[in-house]
Amino acid sequence: MGDVALGFPDTWMWLIFISIGLVLILLELILGVETGLDLVFIGSAFIIGGLTTVAAHSWILTLIITLVICVAYIAVGRRYVHRWTATKKEKTNVDALIGKKGVVLQGLAPGVTGLVKVGNEEWRARAEENIEKGQMIVVTGINGVTVDVKKS
Repeated sequence: MGDVALGFPDTWMWLIFISIGLVLILLELILGVETGLDLVFIGSAFIIGGLTTVAAHSWILTLIITLVICVAYIAVGRRYVHRWTATKKEKTNVDALIGKKGVVLQGLAPGVTGLVKVGNEEWRARAEENIEKGQMIVVTGINGVTVDVKKS
């Protein structure tokens, strides 16, 4: 048998490293992508390190390989992985209305809600100025089911 490390012979260190790697990957699956795939890559480093122990029978080599892969990922690869997995923030649903133009269906006055049509939808609306029926407006904000508008 090989040397003994932490009470385990080298022949069992591969199993410990691979087990740690699998646990990290499972944690990533449980936590979701909030960790940015970091646990998958670090877990993979442990698995690769563990697989080298099977062939080399040296826990020191396993530790060195695992550390080198982890440090390389954190120093270089992490930035590219996070950029690759980042989601683009696009306006969706009602936020997409901001900046859109429409027409007044029911007159607006400060403190009085009216009705506007933006695209194919009718919305309750409020404005800080008098806007008469038929005038063009632009949506400046959304509060609940009411859009804030101003003259276009």
